[in-house]
Amino acid sequence: MSPKQQHVLAIDLGATNVRAALVSSRGTIVRKIQRGTDRSGKDGAAVTTQIIEMVEGLLRAARAERDDRASIAGIGISSIGPLDYLRGGPTSSPNVPYSFISLVKPLEKRFRLPVTFLNDANAAVIGEQRFGAGKGIKNLVYITISTGIGGGAIVDNKLLFGRSGNAAEVGHLVVDTAYNLPCTCGKGAGHWEGYASGRNIPRFFHAWLAEKKQNAPFQYQEAKDIFLHARKQDPAALVFLDELARVNARAISSVIVAYDPELITLGGSVALGNSRALIGGVEKYADRYLPLPKIKITSLGEDISLLGAAAAVFAGERD
Repeated sequence: MSPKQQHVLAIDLGATNVRAALVSSRGTIVRKIQRGTDRSGKDGAAVTTQIIEMVEGLLRAARAERDDRASIAGIGISSIGPLDYLRGGPTSSPNVPYSFISLVKPLEKRFRLPVTFLNDANAAVIGEQRFGAGKGIKNLVYITISTGIGGGAIVDNKLLFGRSGNAAEVGHLVVDTAYNLPCTCGKGAGHWEGYASGRNIPRFFHAWLAEKKQNAPFQYQEAKDIFLHARKQDPAALVFLDELARVNARAISSVIVAYDPELITLGGSVALGNSRALIGGVEKYADRYLPLPKIKITSLGEDISLLGAAAAVFAGERD
C-alpha cells in the first residue's frame, strides 16, 4: 500500500449512537463525528442517509486542510447485528426500530470505495488484536455490554465468522431459568442480553425486587441509576448487583469453555462505566472448569469498534 493509501473511513453503527472517523493505519483517529442514531425515520433509509451525511462531513473537513481523498483505502463498517451479508446491512435488530438498514451498496455507490462490513463485536476484536491489549495474542474474545450484548472471538489467530457471519452472538447465551425473562430479541427467554444489557438491567432489577417482595428503594429509569446508588452503598442496589454479577459470570464461564481464550476484554457503555463492579463480580463467581483467562476492560474505550472497522480494511477481512 502506497503512502497515499494509509487512511480508512470507519463507521460504527450502534443502537444509541453512530460514529464516523478518518483512521490511520497506526490506529490514530484523525477526525471523528458522533450523532445519536436516527430513530425517527419511516424505515432504515433514515440511518443510511445519516451515515452518508456524516462521511461527507468528514471528507469536507479533510479537504479543507489538504486533499486526503486519494489516501483513503476503503470504508470499514462496524454494525449492530444480526447482519444480512447478502443484502449488506443489519436486519431485525432488537435495539433499533427498523427491519433492515441498507449500508454496503449505498456507500459503495456514493463514495466509489470498497466497503468492508462486520458485526460490531467482530470488528472490535480485530481492533483489539491490532491496536489494543490483544497484540500478539492468538486466542481472544471481546464482549460489548452496552444497549445490547455482543461478542467477537479470534481462535488460533482466525476470526470466527460462522455460517451467516453472526458467530459469537454471546448476548443470547441462556444464563437463567428462574426469572425466565423474555429477551428483547423476541426469540427466547433467559438470554444474557435480557438481563445484563444497559437496556434491560432496570427490567431485571424490577423482577428481582418483585421476587424479593421489596418496593423500589429509589427512583430508577436507567442502568446508571442503579450503579450510582450502589456506589452510594444502597443495600438493595448492592445485593442486586451481586445477583447481576452471578448472571454475568455464568455467561463469561460459557464463553471461556466455548473459546478457551488467553484474554477477554470488555467494552461498551455499561462495562466502561462500571469496570470495578463487572470485573470483580465475574472473577468472584466464574466457574473454574478451565483456568480463568485475563479479563480486563479494553483500553480502546468507546472507539474500539471504529478502530476495528478500520483494522478490518487494512487486514483485508470480510466484506
